[in-house]
Amino acid sequence: MHLTPYQKKQIRFVLVLLLGIPATVFAVYKGIQYISQATGDSTPQQVIVSNVTTKSLTLSWTTQKEVEGYVVPILDGVELSPVSDKRGEGLRNNHYVELKSLEPDTEYSFTLISDGEEFTSSSGEPYKFKTAPFGTETTVPNPVLGTVEGSSVEDVIVYVLFANKSVYPVSTIVPSSGNWIVDLSAFRSVEDKELIKTTDETELILIGRDSLAEGYVEEGTYSALFDSNGKLKDIYTFEIGDLPNLLSYFPASSILGSIEEIVEPSGDDDQEEEEEEPTIPEENPPNDEPVLPPPSTSTYTIKHDIVWLDLTSNSSSLSLDSGEDTILVTNITDVGFSVVWRSPNNEEGYIKYGLSKTSLTNEGRDYRDGFSSLGSYSSHLIESERVEPETTYYFEIYSGDTVYDNGGEKYSVTTLSTLATPPPFETKSGQILNSTNPSDLVIVFKLIDNNELETLGSSGYISTIPDEVGEWTVIVGDARSEDGDSYFSFSNSDILQTFLLGAESKKFDFTLAQEDIELDILDIGEISPTDRVKLLSDYGIINLR
Repeated sequence: MHLTPYQKKQIRFVLVLLLGIPATVFAVYKGIQYISQATGDSTPQQVIVSNVTTKSLTLSWTTQKEVEGYVVPILDGVELSPVSDKRGEGLRNNHYVELKSLEPDTEYSFTLISDGEEFTSSSGEPYKFKTAPFGTETTVPNPVLGTVEGSSVEDVIVYVLFANKSVYPVSTIVPSSGNWIVDLSAFRSVEDKELIKTTDETELILIGRDSLAEGYVEEGTYSALFDSNGKLKDIYTFEIGDLPNLLSYFPASSILGSIEEIVEPSGDDDQEEEEEEPTIPEENPPNDEPVLPPPSTSTYTIKHDIVWLDLTSNSSSLSLDSGEDTILVTNITDVGFSVVWRSPNNEEGYIKYGLSKTSLTNEGRDYRDGFSSLGSYSSHLIESERVEPETTYYFEIYSGDTVYDNGGEKYSVTTLSTLATPPPFETKSGQILNSTNPSDLVIVFKLIDNNELETLGSSGYISTIPDEVGEWTVIVGDARSEDGDSYFSFSNSDILQTFLLGAESKKFDFTLAQEDIELDILDIGEISPTDRVKLLSDYGIINLR
């Protein structure tokens, strides 16, 4: 077909319109998106409180602009030290700050610092929250876990809560591997902040938040969402997408700065109380017999003022090693590491670390420490902030008045490489028995090959600290091989070797098939037996013998 020059010109013009305009619109859209990210609003939005306990809570929020965020707790009008994001310094849209060593049953106010600007309220409602009161209940770890799909997941926050909005959510951040783990035993009622247990039929909501309008949500019963090991079932793909109106899934009391509707009890809600007609007492007929009063019933209250303990059982006072010989580097990954040691007495402990021996500019604290003070412990577990993969860091240890610096040469640790695939998310849990203070013990683990079928040799050290009742949970799925170049692949017949820091010579071997591992202090030895209390010859009371 022959086209005239005029027709060719018209066709070229139409092609420019068809191709050029959409390309221009797309370019303008991307440009606006880029500018909005660079110059967007730094105001905290969707401020959520989670992981509520008697002594701690977590604040998380989102900003349109990538900024650095802090929280300043305020108690009785006095500002405490600012607390940074759990993931360390850096610009991000999702912010996650853990506040520890709080007072029980105490109301705190909060100032959120975003891009250097202070925010104390939202829509006129101040940021404030009251910690949980002390209770008598104990918790048993109930971890659930899964993997966030995608290439960039380090800014995602995972929440789990009840579908009926009756509990405060539990939450966690997501590492570069995409694997996450949340302990459901930390659920607390929004009504009285008492601990609430989860059953197989509990209706749950699983949420992943990536931005103001992007995330993931899944609803279902516990048994429908998770398998018997607490792992998110394979039929669910935890992938970030559009998620408008995220706050609609959360109870109002967990959203700081929101106006919570409080329904006051009223007698006029549905039906008015019927007025009772006055009763006219009937005249008693004459009776010669005296009227006796009804027999009285006395009520007695039995009050237990003290808890009775078995004073004839063995004591759990351990004689554990301490000092420089107990220093271990554990939990080495591509983005972090831990340092553990024992001191002869309860004392403060922390580390200073950095990229050179002469520039230890970063400080690592015990994860039990608060934001305004250091705790005193005999067993110390210090976690680094997020660090770089395949990088050597130097550190020295401050334990009370003693400084351990490896004879002036400093200690060193090299982080591992980031592997292409996430590890299998496997956990083990158990309990320390017969310990009067289990939360001041460090448990050290190592995976050991027992059948020469998977990874040979042993893994690097893993460590954790039990809670106040001795319960502990440790992630073993992301343990690395001895050279750190791969995850340690294991089967149920392989060994989980365990020892208490300070008693390395006494190791316990458990098969990985074993559930609910129990570590009895009495089996370690070197305890102080107190089977009997000897009578004294003279108690100093009128020469009583």
